[in-house]
Amino acid sequence: MRVETLHIELLHACPLKCLACDHRLLGGARLSLEKLGPVLRSPVFRDLRLISFSGGEPALHPELGAIIKAAAGTFSSARLILLSGLSEGSRLENTLKDLTPSVLSRLHIGSSLDGPGPIHDAMRGRAASFARLKTAHARIKTYFPQVSTGFTFTATAINAAYFYEAWKAAGRELGAPLSLQFLVPNANTSRLELKAADKGKLAAGLESAIADRSSAIYGISAPGLTSALLFLKGKNHALSCGAGKTFLMLSPEGRFYLCPFHKEITASLPGISGLRARLKGPGLKACASCFLRCARP
Repeated sequence: MRVETLHIELLHACPLKCLACDHRLLGGARLSLEKLGPVLRSPVFRDLRLISFSGGEPALHPELGAIIKAAAGTFSSARLILLSGLSEGSRLENTLKDLTPSVLSRLHIGSSLDGPGPIHDAMRGRAASFARLKTAHARIKTYFPQVSTGFTFTATAINAAYFYEAWKAAGRELGAPLSLQFLVPNANTSRLELKAADKGKLAAGLESAIADRSSAIYGISAPGLTSALLFLKGKNHALSCGAGKTFLMLSPEGRFYLCPFHKEITASLPGISGLRARLKGPGLKACASCFLRCARP
């Protein structure tokens, strides 16, 4: 077993109340550096090419800097990803100040941008979220220029019509790329699923972004948007899923699982080699049209 990507959810806690996220409902579990020690030392992960940290809000974790440094030292050639809501700017800055230039140069910070200001605030469930995001992002780019940044737009029935506006805001106001993510169902998402009309509006926004000749200025990958458009229109190509083979997730409770669609299939570190074999029957339905990055061509 050669896991190439490991996504670690450090904690559930978060100051935001994002409409499409259920972490805040899942309790106070948190992974410590001590608990992560056996994971970082395990030979299963010796070939990691990417390790990411999220939550909840990872900036709330008191050992975030130490955990990133430990991962950077253990996996010297792996890319480091930090997924943050950018709502805790000062905490995040303090973490970044504690990292060496060599670690910062390997770090990418990703966040969500789910529409222009008012729409983003509604999706985040907290007033002035867009303003906080802009401020935190600007300070990262100013004081930590080695760190790369980018945003993801999670498409829902609420914001589907605003992708192109968000895409322009990412480029013009933030100077960072925006990619598209489709909704992963959870306890909060029953009223957020895209209907036919929503898909039409989202497709129109994608087409506008693809046709925009200024895309190179924004650093946006047109092929990525094109793939999202094809998926939206039901023309996605067959994928060979890497979940549980090259891709694994680790929850704040310390349980490994296959991917966001199959959180019910979990194992401790000694049992991760058997995770994939437990994916059977109805659970395979979601895999037939999967759009997640753990799916490999």
